[in-house]
Amino acid sequence: MKLAPPEPADRGYRLRGAHGRLVHAIGQQILSGRLRPGDPLPRESELIARFQVSRTAIREATRVLAAKGLIESRQKAGTKVRPRTAWNLLDPDLLAWQSSDGLTRQFVDDLVELRQVIEPTAARLAASRATPAEIAEIAAAYERMAAATGDREAYYAADLAFHMAIFSACHNELISQLDGIVATVIEASFRLQSRSVIEPRASLGLHHAVLRQIARHDAAAAERAMRRIIGRARLEAARLVEGAACGAAKPKKPRRISRI
Repeated sequence: MKLAPPEPADRGYRLRGAHGRLVHAIGQQILSGRLRPGDPLPRESELIARFQVSRTAIREATRVLAAKGLIESRQKAGTKVRPRTAWNLLDPDLLAWQSSDGLTRQFVDDLVELRQVIEPTAARLAASRATPAEIAEIAAAYERMAAATGDREAYYAADLAFHMAIFSACHNELISQLDGIVATVIEASFRLQSRSVIEPRASLGLHHAVLRQIARHDAAAAERAMRRIIGRARLEAARLVEGAACGAAKPKKPRRISRI
């Protein structure tokens, strides 16, 4: 089985180095379904020839993939893909690999539900605990969003900074440990929303409401405001996934070739 070239990851396991590239290549193949549970990994000779890596790099890559729950090695049986139930689906790499290869309605629902569980609580805690400096950081991220409404990439970068600043203002070490996971989840949401015809500024007022309630230290109102942001993202994401599915189901019209 041929492996496609890996896509870069913004966070998670480093892409640099031979074994890093191999981890991402194999991981994406598994998450995309090109390598299915029970399938053996490509032979060492194939991996060496395709990626120009050493056996040491292959062993390191398989160790990392095994730690993520994707594969297992057994004597005589070799190395095979594990069932999906064994995968560490909250691993930032797994979230990124799954979202980069196409978003299903179930995956989108799972992403949004995870945000609904965590982010409103984070907003409530930030409203209760944020220092003036932390509120200023959240406000600065909001101002960058407002200044970038014509540039989706810059807007979503500022949007991510807005949400991460709220996490930082929670003053909860365990919640802070979730920032890498949530950042990957939010980025997956942005990746889908970027296909929308709706301008980013449509959500700007909702973000300002969160900022305003945190600045007022109104915990209940901040939580409600964050739920509205996620609720809007859920409706838009569901609409886009369903639209993509309908588009994929429609047969393509034959392309007309113009004569020169």
